[in-house]
Amino acid sequence: MSDLPRNPRYESLDVWRGIACLTVTMLHGVAGYLSTPELETRVRAEGGSVADWLMVLGTRLWFGVPLFFVISGYCIAGAADSARRKPHPGLTFFWRRFRRIYPPLWAFLAITAVVVALLPDAAIPGPNEEHARPLPRPTELKPAQWFGSLTLTEEWRPYIGGPSKDYFARQVWTLCYEEQFYFVMGLIVLLARQWLFPLAAAISAIVFLNVMDLNTLLGDQIGVNLNAYQRPLRGCFFDGLWLAFAAGISVYYRVNYATPLIRWSLDGLLVAGLFSTIQALPTAWDFQSNLTGHLIVAFAGALLLGWLHGADTKIATSRFTAPLRWAGRMCYSLYLVHGPVTALIQWNFYRWGITSPTAGLLITLPVATAASLALSWVFHRTVESRFLNTPPKPIAPAADH
Repeated sequence: MSDLPRNPRYESLDVWRGIACLTVTMLHGVAGYLSTPELETRVRAEGGSVADWLMVLGTRLWFGVPLFFVISGYCIAGAADSARRKPHPGLTFFWRRFRRIYPPLWAFLAITAVVVALLPDAAIPGPNEEHARPLPRPTELKPAQWFGSLTLTEEWRPYIGGPSKDYFARQVWTLCYEEQFYFVMGLIVLLARQWLFPLAAAISAIVFLNVMDLNTLLGDQIGVNLNAYQRPLRGCFFDGLWLAFAAGISVYYRVNYATPLIRWSLDGLLVAGLFSTIQALPTAWDFQSNLTGHLIVAFAGALLLGWLHGADTKIATSRFTAPLRWAGRMCYSLYLVHGPVTALIQWNFYRWGITSPTAGLLITLPVATAASLALSWVFHRTVESRFLNTPPKPIAPAADH
């Protein structure tokens, strides 16, 4: 561990965080009542208006989720790399992650539970509505489900008992994967800190072998059903989503430690992963929010972040990226707050007669996005900012931008 990282801080990551959070916010501003599977089926079969096509494209804005996983991979690799050089590295790493994630989450869940409990019945769609409910009443969740949401274990909690998986705030499912990634990286820092990157690479290789179609690659040649030995448990990082975080780790290593040969090798692995996952899509319509779609975005996003690092300062200081940086700095608040805000606005506008794609794009989407940003800013200032591990450093704008 004698070598120090060359560029541990990637200044423009706030821009990419802003893109990731805003795309997911816009997705949830239209998905469910305005942008539906029925609309996509009709557009695929018959075509549609510009608004129809924009709504269908809106359902692909989930790409912000795997993009954020890549960003997390970079940031947590940096945090683990920094922690392993300090006294009590495991304790330092776990405490900083706990402080950063859980208190704001608990405050958000408490505030939202009170607000939803006070809403009239008409403001929340009932169980017989055509599409999924934006939020359940707090009392509808079982204690085990609340425990899973509060501890960020709900994705895999049903494997050890209790009712089926359910969340009070359903966007929290991504945090469950984040916490598994933090836990594994923290264990490495705690138990084998000098092997941080080799062990992360080994875990990535194991996960890759656990989810790829080994029969197509090797099994048909040797006459063995290799896929029978795989255990890609849904909700556990072994189901393949670890590879999105691993793509972010590769960017961190590329920027901070890699020789030119290793940079080429890492890029080659990402390109190979990108093309292999793209080939798994029969048609462009099959670009959906599943493991294949998430890994396509993750590999492409990691390549982009690696190649654009040379323009980091220019991107981070451009006045054109200022709105994205602003959203990116409060991305955790926006991630938490936007879920119930966009869902409730969309549902209530829908029941008031704003049901067409055009009206949704002109009214519902701007209102839901603006409300999410405003309330997220309030939550960030009053709650999240109290638990930041490092206050953000202002970046002076470039004079030639």
